[in-house]
Amino acid sequence: MQQPAGRVLLVDDDPDTRALIGDILAGDGYDDCTCNDGQEALQALEQAEFDVILSDIRMPSLSGTDLLLHVRRMNLDTEVILMTAYASVQSAVEALRGEAFDYLTKPFSLKELRQVVRQAARSRSPRRRQHTVMSYQDLSIDLKARRVWSAGREVRLTRLEFDVLACLFEHRGAAVTQQELLRDVWGKYGLSERSNDTVKSCISRLRKKIEEDVRQPTYILNIWGVGYQLGM
Repeated sequence: MQQPAGRVLLVDDDPDTRALIGDILAGDGYDDCTCNDGQEALQALEQAEFDVILSDIRMPSLSGTDLLLHVRRMNLDTEVILMTAYASVQSAVEALRGEAFDYLTKPFSLKELRQVVRQAARSRSPRRRQHTVMSYQDLSIDLKARRVWSAGREVRLTRLEFDVLACLFEHRGAAVTQQELLRDVWGKYGLSERSNDTVKSCISRLRKKIEEDVRQPTYILNIWGVGYQLGM
């Protein structure tokens, strides 16, 4: 019995599109599973492993780019191809920054679809991808796209606030001193104003944006006499 060319998870809320692309994938030897929205796709990912996810971007409840973010949070090496009929440069940039393998604009040719899926299935490798999305509890950061989410909502941070949070994420579970933050964050930009008070002020602003209760922080903890720490 011939082995399948790969396992593809097809996600699209349009039944005609699912049927058409599903027939093409099956004809090319792929073992495919279809879902009509992102939430259903997440359930499928908990049950089975896939080489490629082929997902529409504009869907109710959970968009394709949100699905991509969830996949990276789950540390899956599955390649993600996003599709949309509403093409724009910005959406393409966001998709690729979010580590999508590629981006298809509807209507696309069958040749283009087959080529991209084939390339994605062949390129999948656990050692190839260095994930840039990191999570702790309900807090997530995309180091490449410079985006942050807290409890499911996106949080807008300044350049310094983002870099401080990124530094804490990269040392998660370990204390980072104020001097280390001044050196690694403020020093990177050559800022002349460097003091423990500037670090404290930045941490305070960060907590107001990401913590539910700044008086009892759950993400950024004070390590008395040392500095700050993300998580335990």
